[in-house]
Amino acid sequence: MAQVTAGTATIDAGGLETREVNRAMKGAIADGATEIRVLHPAGRHSLGVALKADAVRIVFDGPVGWYAAGMNHGPAVVVEGSAGWAVGECMMGGRIEVHGFAGSGAAASIRGGLVYVNGDTGARAGIAMKGGTLIVAGSVGYMTGFMMQKGTIIVCGDAADGLGDSLYDGTIYVGGRIASRGADAEIEETTDEDRKVLAAALGEFGLDTGMPEFTKIRSGRKLWNFSSKEPELWASAL
Repeated sequence: MAQVTAGTATIDAGGLETREVNRAMKGAIADGATEIRVLHPAGRHSLGVALKADAVRIVFDGPVGWYAAGMNHGPAVVVEGSAGWAVGECMMGGRIEVHGFAGSGAAASIRGGLVYVNGDTGARAGIAMKGGTLIVAGSVGYMTGFMMQKGTIIVCGDAADGLGDSLYDGTIYVGGRIASRGADAEIEETTDEDRKVLAAALGEFGLDTGMPEFTKIRSGRKLWNFSSKEPELWASAL
């Protein structure tokens, strides 16, 4: 289904079922394509999921629907438009760039890699993150970073209510106004090391690192009900 020329595969999604589009992408990867361009994605759901490839760039020439590029390990995905709910959900590694807005649950439960959204995101961005980085050039909706376990969220704009509610670990930076913080989300001092991290991460996308000081949010660890030594105790009991 994919036309491969000089390492670039072109897939016209118009008229194809989602399963056929994804099968064509996997076939192009197997055939050695280093870039895959998907035409007419038309906002359909579950495109480009469960792909494992370390040296492939995938470009969706238009908006995508829910769960785009979820569960991937390796590919660099570019969405030339907006994305629906849960873009990049459960991603293991690689990167996703959304050149538009993203719906609720962007980068939910990712374990690694990078998700970049050029516009705003909806509610619950970065929930249950277990690693990786989410960068939002705009603002984020309520409960962003809910139950976050590890990783980094950088928000250049404002954050709605409940930011970082019940987070276990990880770090959230907000460049704009925070409507309210969730349970156990505490403000910590932004250090010079934090500023270096922000400058490097934002500079890659040409974002303004000279904006007013970012607010740093970490877990207050007041809700923890387990000991850091528990894994050792479990291991000794086996």
